[in-house]
Amino acid sequence: MVNRRPYRIKAGDTLSAIAQRELGKASNWRFIAKQNGDSFTEEEARRLAIGLVIYLPIIDSPNHSQLNSVAMRASDRCLKFIADHEGIFLNLYNDPANHATIGIGHLVHLGPINGSEIEEFKKGITKERAFEILREDVKKAEEAVNKLVKVPLNQNQFDALVSFVFNLGSENFASSTLLKKLNGGFYESVPDELLRWVYAGGQKFAGLVNRRRNEGNLFNANG
Repeated sequence: MVNRRPYRIKAGDTLSAIAQRELGKASNWRFIAKQNGDSFTEEEARRLAIGLVIYLPIIDSPNHSQLNSVAMRASDRCLKFIADHEGIFLNLYNDPANHATIGIGHLVHLGPINGSEIEEFKKGITKERAFEILREDVKKAEEAVNKLVKVPLNQNQFDALVSFVFNLGSENFASSTLLKKLNGGFYESVPDELLRWVYAGGQKFAGLVNRRRNEGNLFNANG
């Protein structure tokens, strides 16, 4: 985890100017974080309030390769996006594959509910707890996107890919044409590539079509 230092926005500051001055390259503005650790979107970067405290990665020199290891995190908007598509279930249930599940797609254990579940889950959880669990569950998807994507991403692009990986797994993402095209710089191909992943058991599912379309729209969103 890269340590960060605070910086207070002054009159005339832009993230790209700060990045050029402090991090050696204007495009490194994407490594600057908000107080909650999220990255700035391009729209947010254009609306910086004087006095706002932002956080810069601490590096040995402006061109240090450590910049490339600054991990992005899924935004709260991403968590809500995933929840809207996964659904929120406050009590234990068996998912379509007949595995014990709760919250926002959280796998409790393989196989159906059998009474071995922890007491917290047996009693049911709150919506807030469901999102806490999701924040932990989504870390694997965050790590996969941070590791496998070799080109710069804004927050919306990162969130869209995290949703995709959370739903389909890092192995599918790692071997996908989508990733190959994205790493080749063909950002515009991502929405169409997402729409190739709408089948389960050889059948096309309307719910997956809707999710992939929404992920594509999020990937292309500016703000």
